[in-house]
Order: sequence, then structure tokens, then C-alpha cells
Amino acid sequence: MKDNTKRKALQVMTEILAQWEKEANRVLPNHDTTLRYYVEGWLHNMEVTGRRNTVATYWSYAQIHILPALGDIPVQDLTWRVLQSYYEGLFKTHKVASVKKYNVVVNGALEDARRDGVIPSNPVDLLKWPREERFEGYPYNKDEVKKILVMARAIEEPMRAAIILGLCYGLRRSEVCGLRWCDIDLEQGTMHIQHTVTQNGNVLLDMDSTKTKRSNRVLVLIPSTAAYFRGLYAQQKAAGLPMDKVVARPDGKFLRPDGVYNRFKTLIKKNGIDTAIRFHDLRHFAGSMLADHGVPLKQIQAFLGHDYNSPITSKVYIHEELQSGAKTSAAMDEILGDFLTA
Repeated sequence: MKDNTKRKALQVMTEILAQWEKEANRVLPNHDTTLRYYVEGWLHNMEVTGRRNTVATYWSYAQIHILPALGDIPVQDLTWRVLQSYYEGLFKTHKVASVKKYNVVVNGALEDARRDGVIPSNPVDLLKWPREERFEGYPYNKDEVKKILVMARAIEEPMRAAIILGLCYGLRRSEVCGLRWCDIDLEQGTMHIQHTVTQNGNVLLDMDSTKTKRSNRVLVLIPSTAAYFRGLYAQQKAAGLPMDKVVARPDGKFLRPDGVYNRFKTLIKKNGIDTAIRFHDLRHFAGSMLADHGVPLKQIQAFLGHDYNSPITSKVYIHEELQSGAKTSAAMDEILGDFLTA
């Protein structure tokens, strides 16, 4: 018995020594290794530790922007001047905030190269970024909201649905485009925000995930919109549409985030509404209307899917949250009901 145990211990030790020797003799990347090697390696590591939609977004940044321009440059030659010149070219057509997102991938890759000893330091640390102008959004204006609601009653689908979801439910563009009929329970009167469509250039990410964990939420249908959604469902079914996305074009294809942005911009200009209003401002309007109506901040945060330090930990809390959601839905119905049912 003891001999058998000793043999097993020797075998394990031999395997460990062999692994150590393999690691010691492993060929490290050399100074000619390109940025592509490190970007792809960093992204593969992110697939293990990162959120699925975040990793997918980073892959799209790499494939569309970073690798075509910088991928074949040896990391040793990728100085801060090279990066600065590349980013300054992007600033002409991209927002600073967008370029900084692309830089997350470059920075992660170059940090790995620095740890390997291939480069002495990370050139990203020396970059100079232009000042970012923060846009706080369009201030809440009751008259403009009324104009938008009147416009929504008169326009055709799919933008009518998009505006109702943005203004009445405070959904983000990604949530508007991702909402599916299977996420709406017309019998129970609920809407589950759990699927999104995001976009980077022409790359679309159609995913079962939301911006944050808190963004994954169940809303109680606003009573004055329930009949509208039933009618929209029947209309799409009668037209033979796939019955997938709620905000669907006449050909059955879903509306892309850039489509929502561009169509909304055209509509408000056509209807004499202040063109400074963005589609995302509808979400701000929803929160402002609820706040003006005296709805507690915590209920508004839950409604909009904002993070706060109250994680869902039990079925009891979920039940309480639905009760709170019903109150928020009733408040929005009181605010907008006359416009939605007129």
C-alpha cells in the first residue's frame, strides 16, 4: 500500500517537474511581435473574465479600427507619437469618448507586452487627449414633450413604437431595438428588458444581455399603452412578420440603433420640434416626469434600470419590486394617459 502511494507521489512530482521545465523553456514573444498578437491575446483573456457583450464590443473595436491600422506594427515600434498621430486622425470623424473606448483595447494589449518585457513601458501613458465637452442633454420641457406625444400619435411604425418605449418607459436605444415579443407578457401585463441590440459602425450585436445587471429589469405595462401593444402585436401577426422584435419595419427586419437616431432626428425637424432633442433625451424626460410627479428616486432608478446598492437577493424582493413597478407605471399612466389614449 505504501509502495503504491510512493509510486503515485513520484509520478505526480515527475509531471510537475516536466511542466516547470516546459514553462521555463517556453519561447516568449520577441521584439518583432506585432500589436495584433497582443490584441488578440488580450481579447481571448477577456473572454474568460469579461462580460460577453463587453468582450464582443471590444472585438468589434479591434477588427474595425485598431487592427487594420496598427495590427501589423511591431509593438516595439508603436511609440506614443505613432498612437497620437493615429488617434488625431480619428478625432476628425469620431468623438473623443469613442476613441478612448478603442484605446482600452490598445492599452490592455500594450500592458501585456510590457509585462512580457518586450517593451520597457506603455506608450499609452504618454498620450495627450483633447478636452472632452460634456453634453448634459436637453433640459426637460413639458411643451416639447406634448409635441412629441402628438407627433407619435400621427406617425407610422416602427417609430411610433420606438418613441412610446423611449418616452413612456425610458428605454435606451439598444433596449428599444432589442425588445422582443417574447419579452412582453400581455396577459400578466409585464415587459422584461433583457435583450439588446448595440452597434459599432455596421457591426450589430444582437444579444441576451443588457448594459448592466441592473438594466435587466421587469417593468409593469403602463395601462394606457397595453391596448396599443396588443394592437401592434395583432397588426404584425396579420402582416406575416416573424414576431420577433417589437420595433419592426414593414419587411419584418428590426430597426437598428442608428436607424432610430436618424429617423427621430428627421421627424422632430419635420414636426417643428427643437432639433437639439436627441432620442436618448426621451429617457431623461421619462425620469424627469416621474420626479415631477413625486415618484421616489429609488422607484425611478428601478424603472430606468440605473444601478444602486439594492441587489435583488430573494423572490420576496422581486415581488416587492413588481409592486413598486406597478406604482411607477400607474404614475406614468396618470401623467401621459390622456395623450396615449386620445
